[in-house]
Amino acid sequence: MGCIQSIRCKPKSFRDSIMVLEVNSSIDSNPTSIDESSSVVLRYRTPHFRASARVLVPPVAGKESWTVGWIQACNHMEFYNKYGSKG
Repeated sequence: MGCIQSIRCKPKSFRDSIMVLEVNSSIDSNPTSIDESSSVVLRYRTPHFRASARVLVPPVAGKESWTVGWIQACNHMEFYNKYGSKG
């Protein structure tokens, strides 16, 4: 099968010629809401994150098809819950 969804299989010259030309991102302006409808789970509903990019890729073989996607990750979150005078 080869290296499905892996650019590491391509020659270094091919990998080095891929360029990100533009990146745009935004977060919706609505605030995070807290869903307390469950007696077991406290659910946070956060604003949607949106991103787009323009990527320049060198010519590829006629039988190849590419899908370019995003991986979303978070390395830090802070929540401050206030319940009346209890903090």
